[in-house]
Amino acid sequence: MKNLLKVVLGILAVILVVVNVRSVMSPIQFEEIRSQRDSAVIYKLIDIKTAEVEFYRANGKYTNDFDSLINFVKTQKMYVVNKAYELNDRQLEKVADIKRKRDKIKQGVEVSLTIDEADGIILDILRKAEKTNKWNEVDEISAMSNVEPGLRSFRRDTTWIPLMDTLFHAGYPIDELPFIPYGNGEKFTLLADSISKAGGGYTHLFEARADFSQYLKGINDQEYENYILGIKKNVNQIRREPVLDEKGEPRYDEDNKEIVKIIPCRRVGNVKEPNNNAGNWEW
Repeated sequence: MKNLLKVVLGILAVILVVVNVRSVMSPIQFEEIRSQRDSAVIYKLIDIKTAEVEFYRANGKYTNDFDSLINFVKTQKMYVVNKAYELNDRQLEKVADIKRKRDKIKQGVEVSLTIDEADGIILDILRKAEKTNKWNEVDEISAMSNVEPGLRSFRRDTTWIPLMDTLFHAGYPIDELPFIPYGNGEKFTLLADSISKAGGGYTHLFEARADFSQYLKGINDQEYENYILGIKKNVNQIRREPVLDEKGEPRYDEDNKEIVKIIPCRRVGNVKEPNNNAGNWEW
């Protein structure tokens, strides 16, 4: 009987050890998996932002359609300018003076000159010198710098390269851009909108997001609920969604306050207010 009691007590001791170990390891394991999944989602959101920014540069607006975004990345090309010889400040002042005379701008009126405009004027001067074999103006501008071999080496060569090769690494799975990592086939929500500026015109905005429930549920239900309770206290990492009645209209409480659901999410950009396309993990 004593031996049996010892065996039972030994088994209970082992069970208690296992339970204690699991109680300690469970939060640690959840945090490791959560962190891994969260990082994968954040990296994908950054990629979506990268593509959206280029789409905006080319089209003057963002898109809320993944097919359009993916097709744009696959087919669009961008130019890269290979430069030989850089103009210094004195030379840029000289080029601005040339532009003043060419465009008949009055003295005292500021001359606006971009780097591209300055490069264009220099190229025109070089082409004219090569055609007439008169290099006085070229040599005058060249003498304003001690860079060898001088302004005659000035070159601006444009190369067109696929946008895909510029934005992402070789073999990047661009067709998988809409899908949430660990989301079992669910897609990111992609939104685009424009809001009026106070002084006129519009500010274009976009937003891409994934709810925590879409990629964190199923790891450990209790640890997930504990984690979400903490996240809901961080206003930057949640979104508010109105609760609708059977007619699809927003519901209100006794004080006529709209009832909303608090939904933790990962998000980049914001269609409700400008935020410089920041991600809500950056605060």
